[in-house]
Amino acid sequence: MSKTIVTLVGKDHVGIIAAVCNFFADNNINILDIKQTTVGDYINMMMIVDTDKYEKTFAELTEGLKTVGEKVGCIIQAQHEDIFNMMHRI
Repeated sequence: MSKTIVTLVGKDHVGIIAAVCNFFADNNINILDIKQTTVGDYINMMMIVDTDKYEKTFAELTEGLKTVGEKVGCIIQAQHEDIFNMMHRI
């Protein structure tokens, strides 16, 4: 299984999660875990997704998520699980 960590930060409003989930569904990406926090008017979301069936490059994935983020007014970033773990190990 190829796991990717996706983070989203921005001002909360209707449709953010729908836009991200639609992107994942359209690209055969399965959400394995999701954690969302809202503080005041702001949303912070972290997702672990399975990209085994995603048929494009990782660069295309990050660009696609960036485009979704621009449409909903949020910053969306993706990292391979291995890189995320190396950056956050103690």
